[in-house]
Amino acid sequence: MRSGGSEPRRVQATGERPRQRRARPALAGAAAAGVLLSAAASPTAAQSLPTDSVELLEEVREAQEEFERYRESRTPLQQEPIGGACDERIGRICIWYGGADEERFPAELREVGQARVELIRSLFAAFDIAHDRWILGQLVHYLVESRNFDEAERVSTECNVAETWWCEALRGYTLHVRGEYVESEAAFRQAFGEMPDSVHRAWKSPRYVFTPGAREAFDELPDLERERAWELLWRLSDPLFLVEGNDYFTDHYARLVVAENRRGAADPLGLEWGEDLDETLIRYGRNIGYSRTPNRAQFGLQDNRRMVGHHHPKSRGYLFPEDFLASPSDIPPESWITAPRESRTWYAPLYAPDVEGLETQVGRFRRDERMLVVGAYRPTLVAEAGGRMLAFGPQGGVQGAAHAGLFLLPVDGGEPLYVRAQDPEGVLSLEAEPGRYVGALEVVNVEGRRAWRARQGVVQRPLEPGMVDVSDLMLLESGAPLPSSLDEAMPHLRRGVRLRAGERFVVLWEAYGLRVREPVRVTLGFSRGRPGFLERVGEFLGALQPPQPVDITFEDVGPDGVQYVFRAAELALPELDPGEYTLHLRLGLTGREPLVISRPIVVER
Repeated sequence: MRSGGSEPRRVQATGERPRQRRARPALAGAAAAGVLLSAAASPTAAQSLPTDSVELLEEVREAQEEFERYRESRTPLQQEPIGGACDERIGRICIWYGGADEERFPAELREVGQARVELIRSLFAAFDIAHDRWILGQLVHYLVESRNFDEAERVSTECNVAETWWCEALRGYTLHVRGEYVESEAAFRQAFGEMPDSVHRAWKSPRYVFTPGAREAFDELPDLERERAWELLWRLSDPLFLVEGNDYFTDHYARLVVAENRRGAADPLGLEWGEDLDETLIRYGRNIGYSRTPNRAQFGLQDNRRMVGHHHPKSRGYLFPEDFLASPSDIPPESWITAPRESRTWYAPLYAPDVEGLETQVGRFRRDERMLVVGAYRPTLVAEAGGRMLAFGPQGGVQGAAHAGLFLLPVDGGEPLYVRAQDPEGVLSLEAEPGRYVGALEVVNVEGRRAWRARQGVVQRPLEPGMVDVSDLMLLESGAPLPSSLDEAMPHLRRGVRLRAGERFVVLWEAYGLRVREPVRVTLGFSRGRPGFLERVGEFLGALQPPQPVDITFEDVGPDGVQYVFRAAELALPELDPGEYTLHLRLGLTGREPLVISRPIVVER
């Protein structure tokens, strides 16, 4: 599987065929589905619908099943270079990841679209007589499938069924598919307030998207704590904070709406709805198309062709990792955008299907009683998009507007803090109260439908009297002058942490809480690999490379009160092999515990 999650994902149905079709009552006018649906939708057919709601419901269920079997019979057959192996199996469902050509599934035939229109007319006629919840759900489902969003929104808004929460959920589904994520979330939240407690609890459970053990632990939380954790999970799973609304949140609930509609209805894959189809839909999302492929040889007259559902080819894992949900600010610097094989649930934001890792360097500093967060960023060069080459930074300009943002999300649920810019690369800074946050740097190019992001935990505690602290290490661009303050250094901050073997560069830091004229021994060195969360000073000293690191000793006289000093030093990177390393800073203080701070770096040739 190629990196970046760029290849298409497909869910293939295998196993049992659909149940035997029953003879249809009043709506049955012909054996062929296309003729049947046309007859059912005619004015005379609508007038002949029976008034008994039970019989009517049975008839429209049969019409819906006939349409899906008609869709299946009219889905073009194509050879698939997959064989019989599954990358993952969920019950009867075979899931695989394949080559670049697999997104070329056939377009829906025109006669299938016409048959869907006739089914919609039949559903409208039936709903005029019997305001049934199931009929309304199918009506909205097929209206959305036919891209008739205005009509779908109208009928879900008018509702006309007792379960008003279901109407709001259908409206949220419609708005999501139309791309109105803010309005969609509002509709889903309205549904939460109206749905029965049992449904509310089920819809706010990480069913399938968490591992079974994590899901069980989550569901056992007290109600208020579980509600808070659920909101935090989806807040941190938002693909881009720069884009208004949380489209992954609304897409998750759109999947639940589709699952609710598929229970008791025929599915395009030709299988009776079961837990395996439920899990596949909720984890991997709605199908964007279908194809048919020859099945392995079978005896007899049974049709051995099988339906294949295709997922968005850019789908990747955006869900915030369950392992860090209890303490989100402890998550290490990373984007947590994972390839499909590494993630339990997939999603592809339509406004920017290509979300990539952003080259960044983020540092924390103290300013009186506040925390200053500084972030330098630069998107990597991007490949051809839409027939044009988009480039950033010294290599070229953005074709279209670029938007950037630095965000801090309090893990206690407080309001997010942010600063925005229109520059495709640069340096952003933001002040906040000391605390625990998840930070994010993002860049989005809407015209090119591409985005970059980097996220990490950001923690700073208030500095107690008598305590000493040190800022994060920050690297400057090659050739930058030696600065005398952070403000002077800001324009020269390196956009990322990549260095060349043997390169000379400037590293800076600030120390806080030093006593007047207190001597400090400064040690700088490199170790192979990335730093651990609980790396001890002894481990650091034993891992320093080269064997004789640079030692710098100095004495300072700071102002009264909490004192801080700014320091910058020019270093020459040793001739290290390419790979991941860690730059360490150790402040040795007489009679106090030493301070150690680390900055992961990447050494390139």
